Amino acid sequence: TVFRERFEREAQLIAKIEHPAIVPVYDFGDQDDEPYLVMRYMPGGALTAKIKHGDLSVSYASQIMSQIAPGLDAVHAQGIVHRDLKPANILFDGFGNPAISDFGIAHFSQATTDLTGTAIIGTPSYMSPEQVRSDADLDGRSDIYALGVILFEMLTGSGPFRAATPLSVAMKHLTDPIPSIQLFRPELPVEIDRILKKAMAKDRE
Repeated sequence: TVFRERFEREAQLIAKIEHPAIVPVYDFGDQDDEPYLVMRYMPGGALTAKIKHGDLSVSYASQIMSQIAPGLDAVHAQGIVHRDLKPANILFDGFGNPAISDFGIAHFSQATTDLTGTAIIGTPSYMSPEQVRSDADLDGRSDIYALGVILFEMLTGSGPFRAATPLSVAMKHLTDPIPSIQLFRPELPVEIDRILKKAMAKDRE
């Protein structure tokens, strides 16, 4: 089928990416008509758990960013966009090093959507305005937007926007200005606000 061909082609592409900040794909195949990926086991858990334990320090948040951002650069250079970057997809190995997972899954989802009709790929709390609009020409800047949201969440314990429904949260990403992070943690350096406003600009240009 077309999906199977796409899956194999995309799996080969993902498996070729070698970067310390990308959870590697070791194998892929088909079992009882179900496609599968074999990825590295990451025993350190997800960034989600670290955020739940309390606001992270600026130095630790910076360390995580400095490790995973080059991984994003590496995949963006190959024309791959994650589309669903969030703390649950940032996993830690046994030594505390972070890596991004589920690149393949997000990419395959988009491949099937192209064939069957339009659908939104992503999680509303981390979606860029262009994702909310379902723009067809998404690029790596959508992942940069999500990275900004993740930085905000690491430093404050919650995302920049709250609402009663996922759709309402998505609409806030589309229309509402980014709140100053100093409102949540006044002691944080003002430079962080400038970084967030650039990463999460409504206009990706």
